[in-house]
Amino acid sequence: MFKLLIVILLSMLLSSSVMTSDHPSSGMVTETVRSHPLASAPEDSSVRLYAVSPSQGIFHSAVLEIGQQQRRTFQWSGLAEISAAPQLYYRDVNEDGVREVIVILTRASGTGVELQEMHIVNAQTMEEYAVESAANAVSQRIHSSVELRDHNRQVHITVTINGTTHTMDPKASLFYDDQAHFTKHLDFSSVVIYDAEQSPLQATVSGSVSPSEFVGDLDLKYVYEQGQFRVGPIKFEASSPF
Repeated sequence: MFKLLIVILLSMLLSSSVMTSDHPSSGMVTETVRSHPLASAPEDSSVRLYAVSPSQGIFHSAVLEIGQQQRRTFQWSGLAEISAAPQLYYRDVNEDGVREVIVILTRASGTGVELQEMHIVNAQTMEEYAVESAANAVSQRIHSSVELRDHNRQVHITVTINGTTHTMDPKASLFYDDQAHFTKHLDFSSVVIYDAEQSPLQATVSGSVSPSEFVGDLDLKYVYEQGQFRVGPIKFEASSPF
């Protein structure tokens, strides 16, 4: 009887050991996932962003965490690679005395392409503010024209912003002599970069006349009005030699 009792106890201990090693607790699993944030705010390391089930370097859902009490999942998409990881800031950008969370995600990155998007979250309610995209503002407020001269080797460009036209002197194109490679208008769809380190929030949208020939940048500054962030002043800066 005593030997039988010992056998039963040993059996129970072995069974418990197997279950523990094969089935770690949910708390351990959660801690492993949460210990690798995509980004943390330089102003406060407890403000963190985590990818939910990233696949092949891309995520389609992310968790924003502020301290230990506030946490919310957002249906944001972006690159999870180190070279294009999200940027996270914790600053008062609407001048209400309370800091907001600014999230800058990279949607595409490569040769001649850098596309980002910006999200701003109320740190108290965890609700997103409405943010006008830089691409949308450019499409509505910027008009341009590209004209090739001198047997298609001279490029003449005009950019009109809110009714004011900027003209660049024609210069020789070093890349193409075929008019088919050039657009009739500047292409602002390849490079959209946000900057939350300066005040006010800013964006840079680059314009090109061909796939590999960028001629200038639009500098956009954001303003906060009526509970939302919209694009305010826009300036165009030409690149050398234009």
